[in-house]
Amino acid sequence: DGEPQVTVHEAAGVYQVAASFSVSEAPATAVAVLTDFERIPKFMPDMKTSNVLERSEAGTLVEQEAVARFMMFSKRVHLKLRVNARDGTIRFRDECGKSFARYEGLWKVTSINGRTTIDYQLGAKPKFDVPAFVLTRLMKRDAVQMIERLRAEIARRANATPPPH
Repeated sequence: DGEPQVTVHEAAGVYQVAASFSVSEAPATAVAVLTDFERIPKFMPDMKTSNVLERSEAGTLVEQEAVARFMMFSKRVHLKLRVNARDGTIRFRDECGKSFARYEGLWKVTSINGRTTIDYQLGAKPKFDVPAFVLTRLMKRDAVQMIERLRAEIARRANATPPPH
């Protein structure tokens, strides 16, 4: 399926992450995995908790706690994401501001020539102090790992037999 394309740029303390990858499975399967908030810790080991606090017209509010590790560095990250999923685009924005002054982005799932392309964008301005070169490497590594795990989960679900009714 080719290597995922991942870039991380930092400017004025804001990190822009852009990633793109494709899978052979259907777009609906990809969207189902990306919006299965309660089960994220099962296929994303760094995600310790992921709980849906509310579902409403304004979107879904998801509280997440993750642990970022890089060499000797370990940081607990707390997010309260407002998520809106519509027409293959899943937008998210942190509303609690505990770990990040800004944390927002989107997933875009499109079908091109029978393949599903998944684009990821994130703009993040951390409130914690980490050297830029460390955080840039960490964010790139985490994005690549996240994509590998998403690919595996999308494939697993597409090949799973549906449970009997």
